Amino acid sequence: MRYPIPPQNTKSAAPIKGVLLAVGLLIQTLDAAPQPSLAEDPTLVDKAPAVGSPDKHPWRNRSPEELRSWAREHLHHKLTGSRIIDAAQHPEWAWFRKSGLGLFLHWGPASLPPANGDAWAMVVNEHRQANGLLHLPEEMFAAAETWNPQKYDPGKWMAAASKAGFGYAVLTTRHHDGYCLWPTKYGTWDTGEKMNGRDLVRDYVDACRENNIRIGFYYSGPNWHAYHTLKDFSHPPAGYNYKHEKVGLEAGLAPLMGGGQLPPEFAKKEQAESHGQVTELLTNYGNVDMLWWDGSSIMQENEVHSLQPRTFVARGNIATPEGRHHGESRNVKVTNEAGWWWELCQKTENTDTPYWHYNPVLETNHWDASRVLSELVRCRALGGNLLANVTPRPDGTIMDWFYDVCDEMAGWMAHSREAVYDVDLDPPLPMLDKTDNAITVRGDAWYAMPDAQNTVEICDVAKPSSVTLLRTGDPLEHTFENGTLRITVPEAMLTNLPDMVKIAFAAVP
Repeated sequence: MRYPIPPQNTKSAAPIKGVLLAVGLLIQTLDAAPQPSLAEDPTLVDKAPAVGSPDKHPWRNRSPEELRSWAREHLHHKLTGSRIIDAAQHPEWAWFRKSGLGLFLHWGPASLPPANGDAWAMVVNEHRQANGLLHLPEEMFAAAETWNPQKYDPGKWMAAASKAGFGYAVLTTRHHDGYCLWPTKYGTWDTGEKMNGRDLVRDYVDACRENNIRIGFYYSGPNWHAYHTLKDFSHPPAGYNYKHEKVGLEAGLAPLMGGGQLPPEFAKKEQAESHGQVTELLTNYGNVDMLWWDGSSIMQENEVHSLQPRTFVARGNIATPEGRHHGESRNVKVTNEAGWWWELCQKTENTDTPYWHYNPVLETNHWDASRVLSELVRCRALGGNLLANVTPRPDGTIMDWFYDVCDEMAGWMAHSREAVYDVDLDPPLPMLDKTDNAITVRGDAWYAMPDAQNTVEICDVAKPSSVTLLRTGDPLEHTFENGTLRITVPEAMLTNLPDMVKIAFAAVP
């Protein structure tokens, strides 16, 4: 796979020479083992088939090895991991699975008008053309020339997130538009050039540490700003130049997401520049807990660990389904049973939009606390994490609803955190086998989220020693017959947030 090319000029030529050898090795590796792009057009993601098989329970009667083979054939590639991680061999990554809840922060020039919510707004497709969602690259790039968020206060973001139970955050240090949120020495498309040296990443890192939030860096390998006059701004490539003129594939424009390349000397400069930027991220900010690639990875994992031995490389190692379509319960059940760690990347919106970055419609089109917590319980019940996307405004504030949701979540975490934090994630887990309820497991205790009828039904279990409402500790009436447990939570005991039922067993069933 080939990757797009960053800005033509570099601020320091000597460091570039130092990394070109490493980049050459990387390019050889990529040539030998091409991989699917890690990034997808958000208007097209939901059009991919979810499961290409009528088998309703494909994890049954298959070994993990057989299931991994099945998943690679039938599931979207983001529902499969590239490796099986042995948790015992990597205690330094235990925090990730214990936490379960991450805050995804898409923020940058694509947050500004006329970007319309994502860098993909500059990429031609029929949906954008028909719905007025298409913007010329130069219009979007121009937004960064004067951007300087005067109300940026990540400490306020992270204080709210920490109280709400978020254990880690992931910030888009560089998205596909190629703009770096820190004053990098490599390239000219960054806060060093445009904000007089202001370091937005540093402020984010400091805020995370002050609020006990694990630090994650998102980094996009593709850079659409660099050499943009020579690139095809359609995906899949259809021959549209940066002015959105149809010039045809015969024009030889470089694809945005790989599969082709500009002249080799430009490609080497791009790779060296990106390599230098990632090196800065991994050396200038102290311990980095998580690295989240998008589009393509710039470093191999062993090189990342030569700079940051404890960093968890998530995207590119684990399964990272996106949104409701990829993240359907049956899909991620397969992922878990196959032995892969997984993390659902989900926009917190009620009505689907293409907006991963800020758009004014997201001020009102958003999840409430009940929806966030319900989705968190579901992910944990199926062995994974929830990385919930919340979009800061261009001025550096976060939408008001985020603080209201965090306050409600903090109250829920005070009594029910044990149902989602440090729960058992290794298969087999009961959801979709023994029950349709979302049920998390923690040793000898199960935590069930009642369905829309306020009921819990579990089959093929031992008789429980106690059944209580987790929030209050009050016992709940239940029936147990022929290995099936049935519970109905009285209406008077319910709140507007998930009311978890704690089921204790004398021994693990």
